[in-house]
Amino acid sequence: MIAATAALVLVMSVLIDYARIAAFRKQTELAAHAGIRSALSAYDGELYLRYGLFGAGGSDRNELFAQAAKGQWPAEQARGAFRLVNGRYETSRMNLHETLGRHDIMKRQILEEMKYKAPVDFTLEVASQFAPAASAMKEAHAAMTMLENVRKLYDKREAHLQAVLDLQKAMRDAAGDAGAIIPFRNRDLAQSQTVLNIVARYPHYVAMIEADAYLEKDEFPAYTAQIVAYREEARTVAGDLFRQSMLALRRHQTLERRALEELGKAERLNEEMRVVIAQNEQQLNSGYDRVQKSKVPGTAPGSPSAAEVSQLEQAGQSAQQLPLAREWFARYAEELSAQTAIYASFDAEAAGFQSSMNAVLAGSGSAALLTENAAQLRMAYEQYDAKYGLNGTVIVERTQELEARQASDRERKKQEAKAEAKWNDIRRMLHNITAVPQVAEHQALFDRVKKRAEASLAFNALDEQAGADSITQLQEEPNAAAEQSMHQTGGVFDGLADMLEGTRDTVYLNEYVINRFSRFDPQKMQGALLNGDASEYAHALSLNNQETEYILYGYHSPAANVAAAAGEVFAMRLAIRTMEGLIECRTMMHPLLILAGAVLYGLEHAAADMIRLVQTGTTPLSKYAPVEVAYRDYMRLFLLLHDGGPKRLARMAAVIEQNTGLQLARVGTGWTGELRASVNVWFLPGVMNRFNKWGLLDGKVADGRYEMDRTVGMSYS
Repeated sequence: MIAATAALVLVMSVLIDYARIAAFRKQTELAAHAGIRSALSAYDGELYLRYGLFGAGGSDRNELFAQAAKGQWPAEQARGAFRLVNGRYETSRMNLHETLGRHDIMKRQILEEMKYKAPVDFTLEVASQFAPAASAMKEAHAAMTMLENVRKLYDKREAHLQAVLDLQKAMRDAAGDAGAIIPFRNRDLAQSQTVLNIVARYPHYVAMIEADAYLEKDEFPAYTAQIVAYREEARTVAGDLFRQSMLALRRHQTLERRALEELGKAERLNEEMRVVIAQNEQQLNSGYDRVQKSKVPGTAPGSPSAAEVSQLEQAGQSAQQLPLAREWFARYAEELSAQTAIYASFDAEAAGFQSSMNAVLAGSGSAALLTENAAQLRMAYEQYDAKYGLNGTVIVERTQELEARQASDRERKKQEAKAEAKWNDIRRMLHNITAVPQVAEHQALFDRVKKRAEASLAFNALDEQAGADSITQLQEEPNAAAEQSMHQTGGVFDGLADMLEGTRDTVYLNEYVINRFSRFDPQKMQGALLNGDASEYAHALSLNNQETEYILYGYHSPAANVAAAAGEVFAMRLAIRTMEGLIECRTMMHPLLILAGAVLYGLEHAAADMIRLVQTGTTPLSKYAPVEVAYRDYMRLFLLLHDGGPKRLARMAAVIEQNTGLQLARVGTGWTGELRASVNVWFLPGVMNRFNKWGLLDGKVADGRYEMDRTVGMSYS
């Protein structure tokens, strides 16, 4: 009985202590969790209220953790109370695990903050405004790209065709030097120094020879001097004709090769025009289509009608009338070769005339043959002159054809000149936003923020060039500016489509920027934009007034970010107004004239929109959608357009640090807490220690107490 009872007591005591230790382990885990929660309850209130971010603040986290843990085991047991598990707090400490300076941590907190707000705000306020214009902008983008690409090729082609015609005329002029020796092409030569004059005087020459040949015994030759003069003059005229004709033929051959080269270049450009037109008809911008197909709640009323959208499509298709037929170039090449060939016939007649003239002067020729050669020479030149002379049918037809084809170019050049003048005025106006005196205090603030942004990138082990921004630069030519604006607007619609189809993170981050950071008031640039008075504008360029623009573009100069934003607002207005211009100018018939008129229309109305923006802070979306678009909404669109990547997060962190005085790399968001506690062992400490060595317990037994460590982690993210 005693042995059995002793064994039973042994087993029961071991089980009781093991159960007490198991309960103590659970109690220690609960104490550690209570401690870590207590430690995280002390966050920076200003950081949360201003930016919605959680970070360490307030009391010391080690003290909070210890106080919460100690509360699980009162230091003094109440008198008369019995505790089965009488644990005791030993030590504790907190270890920083995560900081807000890490981009992934900050981004995760921002996404949690914005996941309920961004979809409603952005979709209803921006997407609903721009969605109705998707179909019209798509066709305008296609038409603008088509016409502008074709215009560049068309102007080059016409320049080469003009060169071909000029070379044809140069061939004609070369032939005229030989034709001058024929009477009806007499220029500065004496009337006697012509082929037909020499031929007409030949019978008199024969008569003078016969008169001097049949003299009486005492008579002297009377016509010796006249005979010698005629012979010299005849040889000179025939020789000059031969030399001039030979030089003109060589000139024809050289100019023909050059003309055919120019014609070949024009033909290649003509084929490129066909390729551009064919490719443009097959390419569709997916962003416009995806936005158009999306069902956006609260869509704003008003958009170009189906008929007007069809007119935009027709404006692009009108470029098909600009390429010339392939047969046209083949005929022109034959014509150039024929001009040289016909002149070669004249050159052969000139050589034959010289031979006949030398023969008759030597006394072995025939006057009838000389007269016949002269007539054939004249007929050969008249044949050439009738086609290629000053009033030649071929040259006249080619000139008239070129002028007819380019008839609208004069009006187009007028429109382009007006557009260029307007564009120069706009560039000067936009330049006034950049060229303002820098306030030293503003620049110093930007310099400090720059260092903070660089430190944020370095803390995240990122290169300073990571996620480089792509900023739109003003073009030199108005047409290039209009085309660029169309491409930029296409990027905006791509971003809208991604947002509507569920690309969450980018939209949430952008909305966070819009809602948590300041934006520049466009009305403060009114003086600088309209009358060059930049005093108010210069003093308003503090970083505190343009945090969104700085985060978007990243320039560390007071005026640069605002100027970039204004430039992109203008570019978007230019794209929308050019779309309207393509509809308004559809009656101008010639496709390139439509393009020139649309660009001029776009520039004029986009400039008026900028004036309205700085006066009221809003612009109408378009004449077809009278919805007011605020400057804030333009910033939303440009945040979608530019992928800032890590650099944007670094700039956000830099602005937050500048405004709060914090260093986010030291602002904790996640910790691990280590707690050590102990409980007394009632019966057999040695047995419990053996259990620990066997791995049945996590801890150690010393001086009759069981000790254990518990580590827990928690973060705001």
